[in-house]
Amino acid sequence: MLPKLKNKIINKLFLFLFLASGVVIFSCRNSENAEMYTEKIPVKVIQPRKIKTAFPIRTSGILSSKSEIKLSFKTGGVIEKIYTDEGHEVKKGQTLAKLDLSEIEAHVNQARLGAEKAERDLRRATNLYNDSVTTLEELQNAQTALELAKSNLRIAEFNKKYSVIEAPCDGKILKKLAESNEIIAAGHPLFLFGSKKGDWVLRVALSDVNLVKVNFNDSAWISFDAFPGTQFKSVVSEIATASDPYTGTYEVELSLIDAHPDFVSGLIGKVKIRPSREKEYLALPVHNIHDADDMIGYVYLVKSGGVEKRKIHILHISDSLICIDEGLDLQDTVISDGADYLESDTKIEIID
Repeated sequence: MLPKLKNKIINKLFLFLFLASGVVIFSCRNSENAEMYTEKIPVKVIQPRKIKTAFPIRTSGILSSKSEIKLSFKTGGVIEKIYTDEGHEVKKGQTLAKLDLSEIEAHVNQARLGAEKAERDLRRATNLYNDSVTTLEELQNAQTALELAKSNLRIAEFNKKYSVIEAPCDGKILKKLAESNEIIAAGHPLFLFGSKKGDWVLRVALSDVNLVKVNFNDSAWISFDAFPGTQFKSVVSEIATASDPYTGTYEVELSLIDAHPDFVSGLIGKVKIRPSREKEYLALPVHNIHDADDMIGYVYLVKSGGVEKRKIHILHISDSLICIDEGLDLQDTVISDGADYLESDTKIEIID
């Protein structure tokens, strides 16, 4: 019995010692963890600064000739013949199309006959007035009738002249809007004509927010998918003073300084306008922003020895800076280095 009792006492003693050592080790670890959690995180800070800049405006537009002309007939009628087609280059004075002149020539002949009759009536009235057979009023009426007949003849001849479309200068047919034997109304465009002498322009539509940033002669760069790797310099040449009633946007015209010989009307260009009007913005280096989503991000601020995570609105992002319009003041102190290890209750130590 005694040896068994002795073994039980020894086993209980070992168990007690084991549990006691575990308690000591656990308490030591807790004290080490407490010291670790209460240790201050070293951070570096930065102050927001103001910069004066202008953000580029990115948009797109359609290339066209500055001197695009809509060519049409003065009178309506049946198109007798079209002598050219889309994409054809034409010379000044070249006949492009004409109407069937049957009806128009009949009007000219009618007006000519009326003028000839008015001339005979005037001669007869003059002879009768000289012989005191007719009155001065009848003579004056004959003179008026002749002037009226001559005016009608000039109108008919003018309409006949502009029943044929001729190229106003050297250029290219950009668009043909009707075919032979179709009836076309007076003044309705038959061709869209581009002059070779005209400059190339690209027209873009801007919102009111971007329009007020743009000035005349502001520089812009244009790129086309048809000419990869090449950017064409241009300047702002026209700015609309009224919005489009359908889209609510404002048209701005860019004149290309360096045109390509293979330019054709209708090319889509990607535009980057550099406004000359600069404004002041609050800026920070890009790496100071955390958890950014779209134009929303977060920064860590120093507040009473602690940390505050604050939401900001990003206005613009460049290669090295971000511009902020909401959520940050010039007096705020932003944590620049060490922010990745911070939480709202973390203690910090500011270092140089």
